[in-house]
Amino acid sequence: MNLGVKNEGQPRAAGINLVKNMTNNPTRNLFVIFVLSIFLIAADRASGQQLLINEIEIDPPSTTSDACQYAEIRGQAGAAVPANTYFLSVNSDGGNFGFASQAVGIGGQNVGANGTITLINNFSGPCPNRVYPAGTTQVVFASPLFIGQGSETYLLVQSTAALISGQDLDTDDDGAFDANFGITVLDGFALLVNPDEEYVYGAATGVVNISNTTSLDQPDAVTRFGSNVTPFTAAAFYFGELAAAPDETTTYAAPFSPNFPQGGALTPGAPNGGPPANDAPVDFDGDGKTDFVVVRAAGGVGTPLTWFTAINGGGPIGTTTWGVNGDVILAGDYDGDGRDDASVWRSSNATFYIIQSGNFTIRVEQFGAAGDNPRIVGDYNGDGRDDLAVYRPGGQGVWFYKTSPTALFERVEWGENDDAPAPGDYDGDGKADFVVHRNEGPDGRFYKRLSSGTFDFQFFGSSNDTVVPGDYDGDGRTDMAVVRTTGGVYVWDIDPSGTPGSQVIRANWGVPGDITAQGDYDGDGSTDYAVWRPGNPGTFYMMTFAARSISTSRWGQTGDVPVAGYNTF
Repeated sequence: MNLGVKNEGQPRAAGINLVKNMTNNPTRNLFVIFVLSIFLIAADRASGQQLLINEIEIDPPSTTSDACQYAEIRGQAGAAVPANTYFLSVNSDGGNFGFASQAVGIGGQNVGANGTITLINNFSGPCPNRVYPAGTTQVVFASPLFIGQGSETYLLVQSTAALISGQDLDTDDDGAFDANFGITVLDGFALLVNPDEEYVYGAATGVVNISNTTSLDQPDAVTRFGSNVTPFTAAAFYFGELAAAPDETTTYAAPFSPNFPQGGALTPGAPNGGPPANDAPVDFDGDGKTDFVVVRAAGGVGTPLTWFTAINGGGPIGTTTWGVNGDVILAGDYDGDGRDDASVWRSSNATFYIIQSGNFTIRVEQFGAAGDNPRIVGDYNGDGRDDLAVYRPGGQGVWFYKTSPTALFERVEWGENDDAPAPGDYDGDGKADFVVHRNEGPDGRFYKRLSSGTFDFQFFGSSNDTVVPGDYDGDGRTDMAVVRTTGGVYVWDIDPSGTPGSQVIRANWGVPGDITAQGDYDGDGSTDYAVWRPGNPGTFYMMTFAARSISTSRWGQTGDVPVAGYNTF
């Protein structure tokens, strides 16, 4: 991890070291038994299978029938759904606040063999040419009411009272369900035309509006990313219009949500595909898992760098010569193909050098100035592509980013002398935010300027901690996360998404001389504690955040640098 003093005069742009103040002790036996202990300040979270909304076709292309509408629920294959569980489509605008456009009971059903339940309204007859797979449990019903197509909240709930379509669930129009229904919200999202004057039902439990338009024409369909199992998360879903024909189309059409993935499509009655919403860092094959990648210098400054890649899960092993010793090593999905691209930034000419994995073309683009720090690359406009970005320290810190080769650069002033950037998407809207970590006497403080325009600051950590950005709880939002050396071990403190009142999760993971390499190594959508230990061979040590499962992978040798630590500050 190379922990050290954070108060650097300039961010490091020379050498292949990705983190601060290398403190390897050459006399240390790097094959000593790895000492670890885990201290959880918060109680263990409840485990178990969560029922989730998986996909909804809201507005089929047919101009004469809504027969192809469906709603799909995700759960554990074969599990029984608890009694009094319902899918709700709830009117959220002033015409009929709380009106249940649809209320479909699924209590007592068993989740299908492929992990889905598909709700099909056959009032208008069957959807032409659509065949639902045998692995889904079909719940067929007939109702003259259809899924709402304006401002609507879509929910999965349990209730103490029977719910039926056409019911007014909010008789006093206050934006909350009437208490006599005893409704508990399990998952959901809203699509609102006018968020300032319309209600998100279930907002108190975490339901959010995911629409990015004020148009009366809301998205035709919404799909959950296949690997995202976190309820109430905007980043879990992507959406768009549907192709004009045929009626049973599964093809999305523009306009798309900002996070729309390559190959995104409807999968009626089947598990969803596409890259994960919480895109794993250093994922070179697009499977949602962080790969084992180290970079090795051939010699002194200016000599070639070689990238050694072992695909996580037993895939192919490869080597690539890219960059020179002295470049800053990076990784990002700059072309939006779901796979990270090998990239470096050279301070001498302030230039990014990128191998784009989508078509194996080389992108060379000058951006920034000598002394800038490029390790804040990220998706600043929510289009699913990482953008060129640099942080310029000074009395006034400045973030510069550029969303495409032809776009003008954007400038955001945020931070001050000796702040450490803490890059990530802290509000889960699919866009990178402007966040720094600052020493405040003996304490640390995160100063946040979110992409939505919201400002926030929170005390967290200690002075001189190292920031290790990641989404450790898998909710689609970057968490406040720091590491320090205490008692001969690395101590990680994580505040899950900065939730007010939440308790800090603490774990000991790593020893001095290790290099932090946090990432999603098991593909579950959450960041794992991880370090790389130099040796011959070197070793990655990983531990999952929630289950605390431990794994190792031998890769690299002493003197290498793990790419997964590229955004550690």
